[in-house]
Amino acid sequence: MRLTPLLLAASAAAIVVVTALRPQLSPSLESNLAAAKAMCAVRTRAGLPTTLSTSSVSRRLTRVRSSEGSGSSGVDPIMLGLRAASPFMSLLKPVFKPLSKVQAGSYDAAATQKLIDADVLNNPVVIYGYTLSPFCTKAVDVLKGAGANPKVVDLGPEWIPGLISSQGAAIRAHLGETTGRTSMPHIFIGGQSIGGLVEGTPGLLPLVDSGNLNAELKKAGAI
Repeated sequence: MRLTPLLLAASAAAIVVVTALRPQLSPSLESNLAAAKAMCAVRTRAGLPTTLSTSSVSRRLTRVRSSEGSGSSGVDPIMLGLRAASPFMSLLKPVFKPLSKVQAGSYDAAATQKLIDADVLNNPVVIYGYTLSPFCTKAVDVLKGAGANPKVVDLGPEWIPGLISSQGAAIRAHLGETTGRTSMPHIFIGGQSIGGLVEGTPGLLPLVDSGNLNAELKKAGAI
C-alpha cells in the first residue's frame, strides 16, 4: 500500500471539514489551518513532511533501521512512513481537538468516563483506534509482537463524520478533555496513557526504542 496518498487524503478531509465548520471554531485555529493547507501542498509535490530537513529525515530513518533490523529486508516500509509522517500529522492536532467537540456534540461525560474506566482499569493494555488507520493497525501489531493481547476499542473506521460512531465520537472528545489527546491510536498500559504509536508520554515506539516496552508490559501484567 502507498502511505502518502492515504495520509494526504485524511489530511485533506480534515481541512475540508474544518473549513466548513470554521464559523463554530476559535479564530486562533486559523493559523494552524493555513499551515496544514500549506503542508499538504508541499507534500503533494515532495512526498515528505517539510517540518523535517533532509539531514533530520536521514537521522530519523537511521534510527528506525537500527531499531527494526539492519538491511533492507529488516525494515518495515510502512513503519518508516508512519514515523516520518508523524511530525506532519502533529500539525493537525490543534485542529482535531476542537473538531472532536463539534463532532461529539452534547454527550454524557460521566457515562463516557465510566466506559473508559471499564476498559482501562480492567485490561492491562487498551488501544482506542480506527479500523482503517495504519497507525492503529501497527500499534496492535507491535504490542502483539511483544506478547501482549491488547483490548482494541474501535471508535469507527475513521474520524471522518459518517464513519465514526456517536459513542466513538464521545469517547474521542472525552479523551481529549481528560488527557489532551484526540489523535488515535490512544494506548493505555497498566491504566496509564502512553499516547500513540510514534509519540506521546512517551509513545509506543519510543518505549520500543528505549528497550522499556517489555518492562512496562510485565509491570501491567500483560505478559
